[in-house]
Amino acid sequence: MHQLSLPLIQQAVSFLEGKIRRTPLEYSPVLSDRMKVPIYFKLEFLQTTGSFKIRGGLFYLSTLTSLETKKGVAACSAGNHGLGVAYAAQKLGIPCTIYVPSSVDVAKYEKIKKLGAEVIKSPFSGYDDTYDWALKQVAKTEQHLISAFDDVRIMASNGGSLAHEVLTDLPEARNFLIPVGGGGLSAGFAYYVKEKNPQARIIGCQHQDSPALHLSLQKGQAMTRLPAVETLAGAIEGGIGEKCFGILKDRVSDVALVSEEELIEGVRWMLENHQYLIEPSSAVVIASCLFSRIKKLEGPTVIVLSGRNVNYGTLQQIITRKKE
Repeated sequence: MHQLSLPLIQQAVSFLEGKIRRTPLEYSPVLSDRMKVPIYFKLEFLQTTGSFKIRGGLFYLSTLTSLETKKGVAACSAGNHGLGVAYAAQKLGIPCTIYVPSSVDVAKYEKIKKLGAEVIKSPFSGYDDTYDWALKQVAKTEQHLISAFDDVRIMASNGGSLAHEVLTDLPEARNFLIPVGGGGLSAGFAYYVKEKNPQARIIGCQHQDSPALHLSLQKGQAMTRLPAVETLAGAIEGGIGEKCFGILKDRVSDVALVSEEELIEGVRWMLENHQYLIEPSSAVVIASCLFSRIKKLEGPTVIVLSGRNVNYGTLQQIITRKKE
């Protein structure tokens, strides 16, 4: 499994059938009117663990040998990847340890613990530093570390299987807005869509203070590490995977960058206009539309809403926070 391919994505699609929710596409009249094209939301935040990451957790663990799982599995995660791996490990009865940044969202932290995983906070607030620290811990325990994004199995299941569902439900879609952090979702999604329709437009949406994909495209090489930033959108903070960038660099059409305040406004907008709670990392795609970061669209457009895991205290902050 050294390369991402349509057969590998189909393997993930077939394996996941019946094991996860088939999340719907929903038309948004209000955003369609604003953007002047038909806009559809892929409601992946309705997924079992509250995000798309369950796809990667389940499929990846299914590919491991008994020898690889004997000492248990581990993951480094800002939250949602940890939830996906912990859920899959619980289903398979595999010991599981999740390493998280000290800034991890409380809701995600508690949900991982309830799934039976050992959850260990690092001394660091950022993902990249936490990952380096987790590598040292795993070297001692000899657990199998599951990448959050830079593995073809993760890309095939997290992004590829999601794209398969979208194009099955809306084959006429021409534009796709996707949140980008490490790149596992966006790379798998972009690969599948571009294989099916080379003219499709893939738009990656990022936090302007941690724009790994944007910087990588400028420099022509993967920015795998970035300084930690203080944000409520931890899932899109940090560097991008080398393998993910290798796929995205020739497939992404544009990158939209938004500020912390703008993505928070995206959360508010979804609550007000659709009565859906999405996490700040997911709201980066909504903010990109609201604050005119997207070039003129032509044809049906799908916006991937990736997760909903946000604790009540953070939600209170978002709702009561004054606009700058």
